[in-house]
Amino acid sequence: MRKITMIILLGLGCTSCATILNPRYKSMSVFTKQPSKVIIRSDTLNTEENQVNFLISRSKDPLKIIVLTDTSRQTFQIASRNSFAYYLNIVYNYGLGMLIDCGSPKRYTYPRRIYLDSNWSKGFKTLPATHQGDVNFQVSFPYINSFIVQPFGENRKTNTGFWGLGVGVDYYHQDRQYLSLSLRTVSDFFFPVPAPVTYEGGQEFMSSNYLSLSNHHRIKRFDWGYGLSWIENKWGVDYYEDIPDPSLPLTNRKRHQAMGLEFSGYYFTGPSFHMGLIYRPSFVRLYTAPVFEYEHLISVDLAWKIRL
Repeated sequence: MRKITMIILLGLGCTSCATILNPRYKSMSVFTKQPSKVIIRSDTLNTEENQVNFLISRSKDPLKIIVLTDTSRQTFQIASRNSFAYYLNIVYNYGLGMLIDCGSPKRYTYPRRIYLDSNWSKGFKTLPATHQGDVNFQVSFPYINSFIVQPFGENRKTNTGFWGLGVGVDYYHQDRQYLSLSLRTVSDFFFPVPAPVTYEGGQEFMSSNYLSLSNHHRIKRFDWGYGLSWIENKWGVDYYEDIPDPSLPLTNRKRHQAMGLEFSGYYFTGPSFHMGLIYRPSFVRLYTAPVFEYEHLISVDLAWKIRL
């Protein structure tokens, strides 16, 4: 098991962030002052409500955009820049991934939403990626989960494992702020990939289901949120073979409910895929003594959001 874990970590450490995280094509929305034809590379589209949407292949070269109206022809140059995923190599693999990413077009990015106006010095202005009234459906996978739980009548339990599933809905009440209602279930499965396992002796497990309502602020590609959560924590142990004490029951399972907080931070690698960290502490237990007891869950979350 230890050798397999080391091989997985070594393989991940030798990869490059931009090559993995950035898709080959970048989605882009262009807004104009009046109805126009917009030419980007070999694509020509007519604006609808002064807007067109493109998929642009990443490149280090500036992006040339031509806007045609009945009375004018304007050309704009949008410079490419290094993506955040490219710089993420510094943290993730001490910059070694930059050696792989340096020759890849996935290293580069362009603004996602721009408003074109030849009266501005740069010729364009970057717009917020979201609007008031937008609604997103989210599916998330809390991949790594670290637990501290306090079952009734037991010592404090801690463990870290893998796998979970969540769904939710986001509503933008401002251009850069949204309310999120989400339901997640997480576990401490000991292996990082789904696989059949065989247990011997006693096997302890922890899991948690929780419903959360949180408010989020989006700043460029970063998202941070805070809110409340209702929680059901589960702990148990199953005995399979070689029971140390024949008087012990074959199963011992306990659950309790609690109220707590939720804090999260995400990085948006694109319009759909996000990765982040969730910290969910709880202090008040329901229907179980003692009422005040600290527990928490920390999850590394991978999420996909689809605009409805």
